[in-house]
Amino acid sequence: MNSQPEDILREIFKRCLDTGFPHVQPFRSTEAPLLLCRVCVLWRTIALTTSELWARLSVSIGRKASEQPQPARDLIQLWIYRSKGQPLTLVLKDLGHRASNPEAADHVLQLFLPHVHRWESITLSLPNLTFPSVLVSSDSGASKLQVANLEFGLDPELHTHNSAKVAALTRLLTASSQLHTLYWQSDPRALQLVSIRWARLTVLDLVPVWWPMSAILRILEQAPKLRSLSTLITDACPVVRPIVLPDLVILWINCDADVGPLFRLLTVPSLQNLNVSCANMTIAAPQTDVVRCISRSGIRLHVAIFTSLYLPTSEFIDFLRLSSSLLLLEISNNGEATITDDILRLLTPGDTPCLCPNLRIIRFLENSVSSTDTLLSAMVAARRVPQASSAFPIAPLSRLVVDLADPELSKHAQDIHRLRTLGQATGFRAWINEPETTRDLY
Repeated sequence: MNSQPEDILREIFKRCLDTGFPHVQPFRSTEAPLLLCRVCVLWRTIALTTSELWARLSVSIGRKASEQPQPARDLIQLWIYRSKGQPLTLVLKDLGHRASNPEAADHVLQLFLPHVHRWESITLSLPNLTFPSVLVSSDSGASKLQVANLEFGLDPELHTHNSAKVAALTRLLTASSQLHTLYWQSDPRALQLVSIRWARLTVLDLVPVWWPMSAILRILEQAPKLRSLSTLITDACPVVRPIVLPDLVILWINCDADVGPLFRLLTVPSLQNLNVSCANMTIAAPQTDVVRCISRSGIRLHVAIFTSLYLPTSEFIDFLRLSSSLLLLEISNNGEATITDDILRLLTPGDTPCLCPNLRIIRFLENSVSSTDTLLSAMVAARRVPQASSAFPIAPLSRLVVDLADPELSKHAQDIHRLRTLGQATGFRAWINEPETTRDLY
């Protein structure tokens, strides 16, 4: 290994970093980059002079009222020093269960602020704290910021137009023309007072905060380049103008209001992943408008996840006919079942084309199935071993998850037996009324 040129070793070291979200490195001696410094003198020298290894760091506060930030200030400063001029990914998390000492967050941010011009990604997860005062006193903006993930506790000063904290938040989010991803987990009123460069955003995640539909509509009108949108919607309002999001690939909406008017005027020609959930069982579910939106957009949907939409059989069949490209289908209902005999027969391959021939993963959850015994397992078996000579080829199913309500459970003895037998085959797993796991299919 040591016979490799230094530049090769540096590239190998960079690939030792954990690249999972939120793209930060722990301060543990058993993991890179600190582990690399303990192997030998050569590796330590190369690791210490590879600034990219030190450009990501995560700091926690609030585990105990008297506890200092983890890691200690000296190590934070050393880490930043070793990063040299690299763009920084910084995370500050409050792990306390109650209100923490705000000075602890300010002390950490004071170490970050001299390098604000290098911030590329910043995560401030401070659910027990108000907007940090140290950011108010800073005159500099994050000119290279690309990703912002922000969560603060209730802060009345963020609800007042032209307040010092609103100005500081504006400075943070508008100083960079490169900001493309925003995760906002705080009161929506604050974000509505900030003049963000919405037109540049490609990823917007507003979960878990409930937003009035009127605010979401204003954002969509200003953010035409969105590729991913996740939001919770409440307080329905009229939609008077068409909304076209030509680049949107992922749409995740949880609503407790009628979002049918939104889908009625929404066009998303690039959409691949659609997740719609109704949290309020008493409102009108927007299934008809969702199906029409898909038809109008002419999309090639890959993932469809519907929760409590109560799709009538005829409308669900229309949706499946429009979604021949589906790879994953998930249906959850707390009331009337969606998956009936007619649906299962149409999903079963045979001498005529079946619906959704590309399905790899099927999840029928929370009382969504009401069918005759043997039809479900027959559909799965036919999709497990596609006939090579068939005039209507299909993709082999790799995963099935089924939750049967108690009245249905006793009616599906043959289905359950056959599905469990099929679940022992290589390349396929079936879960019947049990938690789905991530074990390897192969």
